[in-house]
Amino acid sequence: MKRNDVKIIIGVLIVAGVFYLFNQYRISKMDVNKLYVEIKVEGELYERVKLSDEKEIKIERDDSYNIIKVHDNGVEMLEANCPDHVCVRTGFINKVGSTIVCLPHKVYVEIVGDVEDGLDAISE
Repeated sequence: MKRNDVKIIIGVLIVAGVFYLFNQYRISKMDVNKLYVEIKVEGELYERVKLSDEKEIKIERDDSYNIIKVHDNGVEMLEANCPDHVCVRTGFINKVGSTIVCLPHKVYVEIVGDVEDGLDAISE
């Protein structure tokens, strides 16, 4: 590598670091009352819960079930009877855009910002 290559790589890393830190700062300043957990089953909205609430949701369809718990400004999949349990092993999520997916049961859990006038918590 030449000397200019190293300078370019360092410059790109610094710019990427600044963008990352700025994004983390904006996320930390978000109002938790404007954040929601959206639960979708087969692509249809099943339930929308405020992230600041505490609630346990059981989704039962045919012979499948998923138990989702919203607590401590986050959400986790407590239990599921799917064969691989990837959704349960995902663990606790609490950041906007984070997801938990149970493919066998077609359950999708995502943390989203409040949508008002086309703005969500990220774009405000």
